[in-house]
Amino acid sequence: MKAISSDINRHSASATAKDERTRTTNREGFQINAHGLTPTTGRKSDHGAVAPNSFQIKNKKRPIVFDMTSNLCVWANTGLMPPSPCINAFNCLSCPVDKKMQARVLQKGIAKGPACDLQIPLHKRMVQSHTTRKCRHMLSGRVAYKYCVHNYDCATCAYHQMIEDEAMTLSATKVEQTFNSGFSLAKRYYYHRGHTWARVEYGGRVRVGVDDFAMRLVGALDHFNLPVLGQNIRQGRPEIGISRGELKAESISPIEGTVVAVNSKVAEDPGTANRDPYGEGWLMIVEPVKLRIDLKNLIYGDESTLWLEDEVGRLGAMMADDAPYPLAATGGRAVNDIYGEMPELGWDNLVRAFFLTG
Repeated sequence: MKAISSDINRHSASATAKDERTRTTNREGFQINAHGLTPTTGRKSDHGAVAPNSFQIKNKKRPIVFDMTSNLCVWANTGLMPPSPCINAFNCLSCPVDKKMQARVLQKGIAKGPACDLQIPLHKRMVQSHTTRKCRHMLSGRVAYKYCVHNYDCATCAYHQMIEDEAMTLSATKVEQTFNSGFSLAKRYYYHRGHTWARVEYGGRVRVGVDDFAMRLVGALDHFNLPVLGQNIRQGRPEIGISRGELKAESISPIEGTVVAVNSKVAEDPGTANRDPYGEGWLMIVEPVKLRIDLKNLIYGDESTLWLEDEVGRLGAMMADDAPYPLAATGGRAVNDIYGEMPELGWDNLVRAFFLTG
């Protein structure tokens, strides 16, 4: 088969030509050398991810909620505290800031709930009339209009539960993506170096899946072996099984927590994850136990683009220079089944190198 010019081959050739000398370039705190992309500060964690350096930290001070245009804390929206970003993905029930503000309100003898007391000075009374109180979900911007009739007791509120249930059923059908060297990355997603992703949902739960690079690497799958509902999973552990005929592999969980939903579409049609890995092809939803800590071990934003470039270079280095590899025309998409096109790369070799398991 005649070799077709591709981004990955050009990337590999460029890297190979420079392998004889160490290449060190300061790219926002990263060092590029013959071993790939590594941070100049920080250390590798036990989860196989790089601990945050100054470049990473600026995007990891708080969870980035995927589908919210504003990330302002609901208490800041009331005027009781200075403008501050939400640090808990709008999961007020487990938020330390909410607990402190509730205690402050109670200590001052103010009515329950975020900035709902008429004793507050008029210029700070931003959320209510004399008879109504804005719901937390209205304060956050999740819904356009809703007033609280449950005295801010969200734990037993039917409307709050409806919002939670809605977030469980919705998938992202319009995910904004960027393309690099034939592969795609979804914006506002977090990535594990084992090629799984985590998307922080409104309310603090995390949707999990496998990225485009991994799905194109292993090709059409016959089966996903997903954790059962209620199962506790750990970050950095192989928690997702995949099968292609007699070939088996495991994928790493990017987050720690309890599985609260699995995608029945993927169970019935594993090809969904190949066709739409960042949308309808999600695998499970997790109730995290230490969200902010786990996110610091993941890759986000510009860092994910640099990481993907490095992965493409490593894949190119595994291929022989004269291998007939029909990846993509220059600037195009990678083929859907890299292993199927080049089985000589070895299933186990690819799984160990990129899934970090096996």
